[in-house]
Amino acid sequence: MLRVTRQVIAALHRDERIATWEGLQEALREQMTQYSDLHPGVERYVAHAVEQYLDTHDELAAQYEEVRFFAFDPVVGSQGREVAVWAPLYSSVDGVREVRRLRVNKARSSAEEHDRWATVAAFVAAGVKMRVPPVKIRIVEAGLFDGSTEVVFEGTPDEVRTRYETYGRPVIKNLLEATDYRPGQSCQNCKLAGCCPSLEDLSGCLGQRRPGTHTRSVSAADLELYLKCPARWYLETVCRLPAAGMSSEASDRGRIIHRWLAQAHARGTRCTEQDVALLGQVGVFTGTLTAEEYAKTREFLAAHVRSCPLVDGVEVVAVEPSTYGYDGTADVVIASQPDLVYREAGGRIFIRETKTTTQMPADESDAFDRFFPVPWLMNIASTAKDAFGETEILPVVELEVITPGGARVFTWDLERDQDMVRMARAEVRQRAGSWIRDATWSSSPGPQCTWCPVRRWCPDAADAHGDADGQPQVYDESCAGLQAGLSD
Repeated sequence: MLRVTRQVIAALHRDERIATWEGLQEALREQMTQYSDLHPGVERYVAHAVEQYLDTHDELAAQYEEVRFFAFDPVVGSQGREVAVWAPLYSSVDGVREVRRLRVNKARSSAEEHDRWATVAAFVAAGVKMRVPPVKIRIVEAGLFDGSTEVVFEGTPDEVRTRYETYGRPVIKNLLEATDYRPGQSCQNCKLAGCCPSLEDLSGCLGQRRPGTHTRSVSAADLELYLKCPARWYLETVCRLPAAGMSSEASDRGRIIHRWLAQAHARGTRCTEQDVALLGQVGVFTGTLTAEEYAKTREFLAAHVRSCPLVDGVEVVAVEPSTYGYDGTADVVIASQPDLVYREAGGRIFIRETKTTTQMPADESDAFDRFFPVPWLMNIASTAKDAFGETEILPVVELEVITPGGARVFTWDLERDQDMVRMARAEVRQRAGSWIRDATWSSSPGPQCTWCPVRRWCPDAADAHGDADGQPQVYDESCAGLQAGLSD
């Protein structure tokens, strides 16, 4: 997506027609015809982003000085020891050089005192050979969604070199000498995923007979969102297009409760009635919840206390652990994040997922069908019994469902419930099969389009009937586990 955006920007910088709005539209249409293989939603975004960027270019010229486009991705160095900055470089006739960091969403002011990206970008800009030597280096962040800008650094070449030696070169040195492994979202594009020792061996976990189109990662949240609408999954989690905030009461409630549970369980002790007493009483535990958040969710938290598993003799293995494995058959990195992993006195590992709702499942079968993280975790744990902690036998998967009136724990013993394990494998295989073969990510138009966060980019959303305020009644919190996606 950004590759196409950059190519169109570079082409239009050389097109004199962009001096007028009509000319810009004509030139933009001509350029976009070259990229007919783009997803329709991405095509809409790219056209919008290019317009916003060219407006930003003119506004920056009016605010500072006229600069001309020099090149994308300038490089300094030689003989294999090169430093590059993946961004456009501009220069003025009097020696000002400007690098622009492109953001898919809005520009952000740097929260770092010494922005490492800006430090290295400024060093590269100062070192590029041009006819006019540099007198000032400026690093600007440009938001492609709204045309916003933030200057994150501005200084002389001497200041740039001093800053680079202090804050840039040491970071690059550490990168070159690094030998540790840090599994995470970057695994989805890593060419070493198949031989990485930090990834659990989950070969066959997705039940696929052959790999997909390329190495990528997937979680329960990904597959649940994909099932609702492939286009939304692609635009929201892969492309990370700017999205409207359209959360439901159920998802907001779930986030607050899970935050409290994580902080409470991190203490390693059982939650008590005193923890969930009325605000102001001695011993009440609110964690980082505001008074309003605590009051809104207190009924649910009180219900959890009666089913908290951290009794005497229980050891907390991990709270919300981010676990990554690799399915070599499917060529997919598998991500999961259960709410709690604990070990009973006898050494058995328990993997607990917690969900909030206003309607309690009727039985284990209903709970299994309603909450996809259950078969997802069952499938991972049955593929690699030590995925969530070293154990002699297969773990137990639990689902704690909390309502305002009470809580219930549904349990699946993977050592004994082989029929349920087979059902879990079939469920994951079916969902993953459609996802792994998809290369078009078509939309599923319907009433959900009216509250889809990325509907502004989807051409099919215009065909949906309904009111954006007419959201359905949602009882269960959505699957909010790890999602594969890149930052903007």
